[in-house]
Amino acid sequence: MATAPPTLVRALTRRDLLGILLNAMIGAGMLAAPAKVFAIAGGWSFVVLAASAVALLPLILVFADLGSRFDATGGPYLYAKEGLSPVPAFASGWLLWFAQAMSTATLANLFVSYLAGFAPALEDGLPRLATIGVLGALLTAVVLVGISPSARASNALIAAKVAFVLLFLIAGLPFVDLDRIALGAAPTLPDFAAAMLVYLFAYTGFERGAVLAGEAREPQRDVPPALGLAVLAATVAYAAVLLVCVGVLDDPAATDRPLAEAGRLLYGDVGAVAVSAGAITVILGTLLVISLSMPRMLMALGENGQLPAAFARVHARWRTPHLAVLLSAVVAYGAAMASDLLTALTVSTAARLVSYILSCLALWRFERRAGAPAAGFGLPAAGPVAIGTALLFGGVMLLGATAELPALVAVTALGYAAWGIYALTRSSRSRRRPG
Repeated sequence: MATAPPTLVRALTRRDLLGILLNAMIGAGMLAAPAKVFAIAGGWSFVVLAASAVALLPLILVFADLGSRFDATGGPYLYAKEGLSPVPAFASGWLLWFAQAMSTATLANLFVSYLAGFAPALEDGLPRLATIGVLGALLTAVVLVGISPSARASNALIAAKVAFVLLFLIAGLPFVDLDRIALGAAPTLPDFAAAMLVYLFAYTGFERGAVLAGEAREPQRDVPPALGLAVLAATVAYAAVLLVCVGVLDDPAATDRPLAEAGRLLYGDVGAVAVSAGAITVILGTLLVISLSMPRMLMALGENGQLPAAFARVHARWRTPHLAVLLSAVVAYGAAMASDLLTALTVSTAARLVSYILSCLALWRFERRAGAPAAGFGLPAAGPVAIGTALLFGGVMLLGATAELPALVAVTALGYAAWGIYALTRSSRSRRRPG
C-alpha cells in the first residue's frame, strides 16, 4: 500500500508568528530609515512615519481579513489565486519571491559591512565572499531542518532586537535636543511619497505570517492579532529610533549608519561598537525570517502547477520544502556575492506593493462573490476598504517608485516566460507518455 507523501508540520503558535513578523519588520529598514527619510523630508520625517503607519492600517486590516479565511501556505499568492485568477496570482508569488531575494542580497551585504567594523579584512575580496557564503549556509541549515528550530531561533533573535531598541532609547533619550525636531520646508508630493516608501520598506514582511499559515497551528485565529500587535510594536520601535537619531545628530542624513553614529557621538567607540553589534543582530533576525518564508513562495507555485512540482516536495524527516529552500538560498546569497553595493531597496518594496494591491483586489472580489471563503475576522465595508487601499498604494508606487517600474516589468516578464516554458515542457511530456 502506497504511503502518503510527507507534509508540512503545523507547529507555529501565535507567539511564534508574532516573533516572525517582528523579525521581518524590525530590521535593516529601521536602521537605515532615519538617514534616508531625513535626506528626503528633513524635519517632516516624523510626519512621514505617521503617514506611513496610517496608510498601512487599512492594508493590515485587509490582510487580517484575508488571513482569517485561509489556512494554507502562500499568503498573497493564495489570495490572488482564489480571488482573481492564476495569471495575476503568478505575478504576486513570483514578485514576492524576487523581492525577498533582493532583500537578502541587500541585507547580507549590510551584515558584512557592519561585521567589517570589527574585522576590516572581511569587507572585500575573498573574505567578503566567504563571509556571505558562511552566513547563507548557516541560516539555510537552520530553516532546512525544521520549522520548530527556525521558530526557536526567531524568538531568541527578536528578544535580542527588542532589548537593543530599548537600550538605544534609554541611552539616547536624555541627550535628545527637542529644538532639533522642527518641520522646516515641506517636501514635494513625489518626495513625500518616496520618503514613505522607505518606511513602507521597513514595514514590508508583515505578509510572511500569512505565507507561513500552512505551518501554523491555528492560522485563521492567530494571524490577524499577530499582524496588529507586530505593526504596533514596529511603529513604536521606528519612532524611538528616529527620535534619538534626529534629536542627537546634527545631520542624520550625513551617514549611512545613523544609529552607530549616535552611539559614537554619545558614548565614544564603546557606543559605536555596542550599536554595531546590535545592528548585526537586527539584520541576522531579518535574514532568518526571509530564509524561512522565501522558499514557501516557490512551494506554493509548485503546488499549483505554475512551476515544477519538485519545489513543493517536503522532506520526509525535516518536513520542510527542501528543494525550494536550497534553490532560494543559492539565488539570494548568489545575488549578494555578485553585488559589491547594496541593492536598491525601492525595487524590493515596489515588487511587494504589486502583491499587496492584488491582495486588496482579491478581497474586493471575495466580497462580491457568493461562496467565497468565510472570514473569521470580518472587516466592515471590506469591499470599499480594499479598493481604496489598492488605489492608495498604487498611487504611492507610481509617485515614489516610477524609476523602478521598468525593472518590475522585466522581472515579471521573466517569470511568465519561466512559467510558459515549464507549461510547454510539461505538455510535451504528457503527449509523449503512452496511453
